[in-house]
Amino acid sequence: MYEQRGFRQWVSRLLSLGLPKEQLLGVSENKYSAFHQEAWIRNLLKEAQRNRLHLHVSLEEVPFFILDTETTGFYPQLGDEIIAIAAAKTMNGTIQNFYFSLIKPGRMIPHEITKLTGITDKDVESAPRLAEEITKLLAFLENGVIVGYHIGHDLVFINHFLWTQYRTKLTHRYFEMKSILEMLYGKGAFPTLDDALHYYSIYCEKRHTADGDVRAMTELWGYLLQELRQNGIETLHDLYSALSLC
Repeated sequence: MYEQRGFRQWVSRLLSLGLPKEQLLGVSENKYSAFHQEAWIRNLLKEAQRNRLHLHVSLEEVPFFILDTETTGFYPQLGDEIIAIAAAKTMNGTIQNFYFSLIKPGRMIPHEITKLTGITDKDVESAPRLAEEITKLLAFLENGVIVGYHIGHDLVFINHFLWTQYRTKLTHRYFEMKSILEMLYGKGAFPTLDDALHYYSIYCEKRHTADGDVRAMTELWGYLLQELRQNGIETLHDLYSALSLC
């Protein structure tokens, strides 16, 4: 009912601006909903850009979002898609809120991915499409800094979807955990998340699942924050400066 009223108001507004009525005949309510969602997504990302934290804020006061995805492969430009997303909002290494969703892809999940993640086609049969879930994810990530291990993989998939659907991309600051570890311990010290988890004696109950990996990475992030402080790195500016020297 609300969408129908909004659609009628939208059409009336376009007519009042002088758009010929015949040009609106082919515009459906579904098309209006798509326009509405695109506008909402753009507003969320612009808001995130406007509300970027000051670089001299203490790391203890920064909302860090630990993010992970599971995908059907490595190449979104070749048709691979996200099948699970998880994120934890943390403050000073402690989880404040948690987001998780399975995602229904437009293709079958390869056997090797099911073997790795445990996610089957049946598991995602009733899951939302990414187009249906993306606004929830973006709203959850609002006004914070994204962190992850090999985070580039996750951001490439999310940004590929945002760009192909809405011609926009994430505007958040982000940090790569692996780069922070290499800054602290030297290049090549922890090539994989498993190496880092083993070093800090962190047990990951559900490895290679988005929610399981996020919980393990959140624990890892807590250790890294402690070590950053011990090395005199106390603000976002300090962290950017230290990483730029590596």
